[in-house]
Amino acid sequence: MAANGMQINVLYEQPVEIIIEFPLAILCAYNGGDNLDITWDDHIAAIINGTLQQNRVYIKHASLDYPATDSNDALFSSQMTLIVQPPGFDLNNIVDALTEENFQKGLCIKRKYDYTGFETVYADPFAIK
Repeated sequence: MAANGMQINVLYEQPVEIIIEFPLAILCAYNGGDNLDITWDDHIAAIINGTLQQNRVYIKHASLDYPATDSNDALFSSQMTLIVQPPGFDLNNIVDALTEENFQKGLCIKRKYDYTGFETVYADPFAIK
């Protein structure tokens, strides 16, 4: 697997771990704090899942981390283990799909590397790094 940021190159099917984060305040601004589940499930997660399916990338495991506080620096995150097939996957596809639907504000994507752990590979100007 080549470690070059947004482009994931694989010679054989293998797992890749990523984290997708948004500031909670930005997610709440879309449809209000009471409708966060609608914003995530019906919009953002649906866009991400559709992009992954179109590119033959499968989600092996996913978990959500919802902050217990409403502070300005609270992060809403989704950690995923993706199964990527050859020749690979470009994480820019997720960024582009979210941007097309105007859900990119605050987006941060982190990718796990074998020796250094999670590293930020994409951060919108409004992201909390």
